[in-house]
Amino acid sequence: MPEYPKSARRRAFVVSFFPTIFPSLDMIRTPLFLLIGLFALIAQPAFADDDQDEDIVYSLEERIAPILRDPALHGTEFGLQVVNVRTGEEVFARDPDEKRVPASVMKVLTAAVAMRELGAGYRFSTYVSADGSIDSDGVLDGDLYVQGFGDPTVVTENLWRLAYDLRLSGLKRVEGDIIYDDGHFDSDRLIAGWRKELDMANGPAYFAPLGALSVNFNTACLVVRPGSEAGVDGEVVLEAPHDAVTVVNKVTTGSRRSRSRLNIVRSKRGNDQVTFKVSGSIPFGSDPTRFYRAIVDPLEQFKGVFAGHLETHGIEVSGEHKRGEAPKSLEMIARHESASLPAVLARMNKHSSNFIAEHVLKAVGAEVYGEPGTTRKGLSVISDYLESLGAKADDFELVNGSGLSRDSYVAPSLVNAVLIDMANDPILAPEFIASLAIGGVDGTLWTRFRGEDAEGRVRGKTGTLNHVTGLAAYVAGGDGELYAFTFLVNDIPGSTRSIRKVHTRLGMLLIDL
Repeated sequence: MPEYPKSARRRAFVVSFFPTIFPSLDMIRTPLFLLIGLFALIAQPAFADDDQDEDIVYSLEERIAPILRDPALHGTEFGLQVVNVRTGEEVFARDPDEKRVPASVMKVLTAAVAMRELGAGYRFSTYVSADGSIDSDGVLDGDLYVQGFGDPTVVTENLWRLAYDLRLSGLKRVEGDIIYDDGHFDSDRLIAGWRKELDMANGPAYFAPLGALSVNFNTACLVVRPGSEAGVDGEVVLEAPHDAVTVVNKVTTGSRRSRSRLNIVRSKRGNDQVTFKVSGSIPFGSDPTRFYRAIVDPLEQFKGVFAGHLETHGIEVSGEHKRGEAPKSLEMIARHESASLPAVLARMNKHSSNFIAEHVLKAVGAEVYGEPGTTRKGLSVISDYLESLGAKADDFELVNGSGLSRDSYVAPSLVNAVLIDMANDPILAPEFIASLAIGGVDGTLWTRFRGEDAEGRVRGKTGTLNHVTGLAAYVAGGDGELYAFTFLVNDIPGSTRSIRKVHTRLGMLLIDL
């Protein structure tokens, strides 16, 4: 028997109840009609409410349909689903179960699994330990070990403080070696599923290599500034200098009214060294400009930066800085911890950091399946989670944790299932939702959903590749309900900007309900 709305069930009850009690309607026609009238009068408010609900659904369908006729969507492949988070009811959909390339909307799945498996209190750690004790003269007669556990947020200042803490512990000299252990992750440095030749050559910051011991997001920051007058050489400096990165300066200083024209060529030297040749012109009197480019070997950069800070704090090293494996029994003498996981995920989602996403995914893999953390292990955890929500193995195809791939596919309804599941978890929901960009306020949504009545009412994750864009978001509807929608668009023939405007129109419609 089909499940009818409450009002229909009431009407069916009125019709069917009386014949079972009174086999002959002719005997009770007048009393029957009077009772039916009484029932109808009592049930009238319910009928009115149901009719009103039907009008709202019809109105929403009627209002969303013109958005989907926007010329920007012509020739594209898209899927959309809008769900009432409180009731779980699908209030609008177009091809919600068709798999699409999610781009960085994939980070919604990575963040959800990380919160579930690692917990809100999880912190990434970096340990410095010794295989001996420090004597009264500050000498360690042994080796110093640096162990990394995949912290994607370590920057130069953190390593400065780590070295300073060693100095505060009394360490002045290491008679042995400094041994760096990054075995918590596997040795696959590149983001899985992305082998674009131009990015492989130029090393953009969004395609930085991965490693359990990383610093400065595994990028080099090149600072370019003009010389003392027009016509002289400009200046190019490495913000965190070390031996693994070489800079070649071919920059000149132009006139004050000239335009900046700069070019950076990246070339590898062996398996762990990189050279950046910077050429062009920068106007006299202009402010310094920063460029971020991926390095080659994360551990080489970490070693170089940390060694420099040890020297700054007067800690001498007799031996070498080298890779190795830390033994089990060591005495920890200093450590650095990241912010808690929700803060890390906020940096990942609000600014769509591929680097953080891939580190988080490998950390999940290591936590669930043991060291070393790998992309495959992390994806297995995500797959298990999606199947627990009712998905089948062929309902999705996952390649990495960031969405930087054209070979990943997921249905809008499946992303929405994650949004709804997380929103209904009283423990995880606050932190998970807070990790998303706030419409009109921050992250990748700060320029959208502007206006006094709209700002702060959308929390979402964007995703963009060439010819692909998507948005998964929570919206505080104007009717007092919380909605979740996922809108993925593929095969865009032109600019993705016009599609983003369509996404914004949908969000604003829900806000204005």
